[in-house]
Amino acid sequence: MRLFLVVFLASFALCDKNYTLQDIENVFGPPQGAPSIELQPPLADAQVPTNLTENDLSDDYSPSVADYDKFDWILTKRIAVTSNENFLISPLGLKLALAILVEASTGATHAEISNVLGLDVDNEVVRKKFSEIIDSLQTKSSDYILDLGSRIYVGSSVHPPQQFAAIAENFYKTEITSLDFSKADLAADSINQWVSNITQGRIPNLVDAGDLQGVVSLVLNTLFFKGTWRHQFNPNMTFNHDFYIQANLTKPTPFMQTKNKFFFTDSVKYNAKILRMPYKTGNFAMYIIVPNSLTGLPHIFNDISGVRAELASLTKHLVDVKIPKFEFEYTSQLDGLLKELGVRQAFEDTASFPGLSRGQTPGNRMRVSKVLQRSGIVNNEIGSVAYSATEITLENKFGEDEPKAILVANKPFMFFIQDEKTRQLLFTGRVSDPSLFDGAFKLPSLFAVNIATLDCLDGAASDLSRLNFFDIDLLRYTAEDRPGNVMISPASIKSTLAMILEGSAGTTEDEIRSALRLSPYKDEFREQLNTYLNLLHVNTRGVSIENANGVFVSNKLKLNKDYVLMIQKVYQSELRQLDFAYTNNVSEVINKWVFEKTKGLIPGIVEPANISPKAEMILANALYFKGSWAIAFNPRYTRPGCFNYRGACTNVAMMELHAELNCAYVENLRAHAVELLYEGGDYSMILLVPRDRDGISQLIRDLPYMSLPQITPLMEPTDVRLIMPKFTVDYSENMALPLRNMRIESLFTKNANLSGIYEGASSQVDNIIHKVHMSVDEKGTTAAAASGAMVIPLIGAELLLKVDRPFVFFIKSNKMGLVLFEGKIEQPNIIENVLVEPSKNIQNNQNRRYPNPYF
Repeated sequence: MRLFLVVFLASFALCDKNYTLQDIENVFGPPQGAPSIELQPPLADAQVPTNLTENDLSDDYSPSVADYDKFDWILTKRIAVTSNENFLISPLGLKLALAILVEASTGATHAEISNVLGLDVDNEVVRKKFSEIIDSLQTKSSDYILDLGSRIYVGSSVHPPQQFAAIAENFYKTEITSLDFSKADLAADSINQWVSNITQGRIPNLVDAGDLQGVVSLVLNTLFFKGTWRHQFNPNMTFNHDFYIQANLTKPTPFMQTKNKFFFTDSVKYNAKILRMPYKTGNFAMYIIVPNSLTGLPHIFNDISGVRAELASLTKHLVDVKIPKFEFEYTSQLDGLLKELGVRQAFEDTASFPGLSRGQTPGNRMRVSKVLQRSGIVNNEIGSVAYSATEITLENKFGEDEPKAILVANKPFMFFIQDEKTRQLLFTGRVSDPSLFDGAFKLPSLFAVNIATLDCLDGAASDLSRLNFFDIDLLRYTAEDRPGNVMISPASIKSTLAMILEGSAGTTEDEIRSALRLSPYKDEFREQLNTYLNLLHVNTRGVSIENANGVFVSNKLKLNKDYVLMIQKVYQSELRQLDFAYTNNVSEVINKWVFEKTKGLIPGIVEPANISPKAEMILANALYFKGSWAIAFNPRYTRPGCFNYRGACTNVAMMELHAELNCAYVENLRAHAVELLYEGGDYSMILLVPRDRDGISQLIRDLPYMSLPQITPLMEPTDVRLIMPKFTVDYSENMALPLRNMRIESLFTKNANLSGIYEGASSQVDNIIHKVHMSVDEKGTTAAAASGAMVIPLIGAELLLKVDRPFVFFIKSNKMGLVLFEGKIEQPNIIENVLVEPSKNIQNNQNRRYPNPYF
């Protein structure tokens, strides 16, 4: 038995598209020189429509401090950083639905949802606030339509307490209705009919019979908005204009234009233009934020919490507005995002929702399993109509003389629509490509949020980019709770797992493939991995990379011929047969192979004592990287310095560099990001330095939600005085536990299915031993990693940025976005018995975009 909770269903679009020629001519007059409406080139000087009264043109705007909107901005920001595509969400719709869950919950479940929404601890204050919001939204007017409806459907086994029913009805205008969920077809028809009626047919089929299997209760919150611009666009003046999708990619797009008095500002803070476009009566308005540069939108979303304060600078100007028509639908799966924000108990077996079912007996205890929102928007010349749907599934737990401003939205921009009285955000979104109609954002799990793009792979780029998801998971589960330095090579681990994957089947195959984010089809994931492995061979003036896979197998066993073929052809592996009875000889052969492949940096990976008498095969991977800095540190500037670790100051060798480097302060992570390029520019090291001295653990926990592909666009060339430690690390780790935590579990049990490796036999994996050597100094970086997998067992004017605390680093390919090495440094090279020199008093230029973190 489960509760399927559709938390929000709303609708937004700009004007019904089915307006007639007569409607347009009544407002704007007939088109000049043409019998019908056609797209026309822009006129020399767009005039304010003369048939509008002075009252129509008046528009009072007085920005005020808004409350209960912190969640709205955070939600928008989190969705925005996951990709660069169009998106549309309704923060208010989701918030109203979650507020009902707050009323139905107790204990930690109640506290978490309430805290994430930023609600007052006094329930009466919360209820009064939401009652005011709903009353405002339900105000009737002849100039717009806004229908808000909430309903809780309950099955025969669910009996909400009378107190909860009264609160839902009195404060949230939510009615409770009985429904027989056992008759799924009829129940779905009834639900869809109610939703379709409120959204005027925009969402005719929210649920189907399959969605209602086992459902005991369903909560719906619907919102429908239809309005008209106060200053409408003349369709006769709509013209084709280029919209910049990327710097070198444009699309011809129908642009609307008008010239009128609007509240407007050219924001210095965001380097962007902000325009308020009111609807008739002034109860609602759309705000458009257009960055002045093509790459400026990520910076706006990165600091979106400051938008509300920036609206206070809007003043009335005569503005020449040119914005594109756009229409798209969007689907977002939000359960992972809500977990990230702190709503976790609601998804666990310990969830508590007694308000939804009296007594919470074992048969009707519930937990949230899915949160989904569907939405859409159409933007054209006359006005507005809006639609969106969010599903939360709960299951059983078992003037002319003024300067004229110009706004041309010919590049990706942000918009939001708010209720001007309560300052609540009805909808927020981004337009990256006005020509696209469909979009989706999905968070299937808490740890798979980051998005990456690879431009250079013909046809396979998007699939290969998913390999990066594994990298952040691996770092988190390896480093989060482990003190000291951590150094891992996700590239090396992936190479080893790829060879195991080829011989696995059933649950074991599914777990490895899922962790690596590979296609479910063998032909496809073989191509993905082969392409990936081909990228790990580089020999240029500035960078050398060498990757090697080796399979060492018992001479007493017969390998599957298909497996041998794939290992050699796809995974570029060397194959050697050995007598595992002589463990000294086996370890000597394998260690010599690793020594050669890592240029002597890793002398060995396996000891004779580590080789089980039952061992049948060892799979090994060796990865070597050597890079020279594009801008080297001057050794003369290297001197002792203080590195803070767990409250103690340790003397370490600090290098210093004065150069223009890509740099950003990433508010989402409360950390500074700086990029050090290797010679040639194809590879780089990214340092992430937490603003707080003890912020390393929080930084690592947050990385799954703000990964490298999202950080990179935020960095800009900046004059930097960088002070950072030299470090040399030899690191060894049994990766079995981190991989188990990443849900690769059956591989390490007797239930492992490796039936594709041998003819007539199968095996299991005991452990994975991973060794990494890395040295970072003034000239560059030398790194090597080795992973071994053994089947029974398995082995395998400057910004001053002073890196004087534990930090995270990545070495990556800039063209492909692939991470070769990653880790955290908590204990750099210690200099014994040397006093720390006081820092020289160097005047630093202040840069508002990068808050001075330490000085």
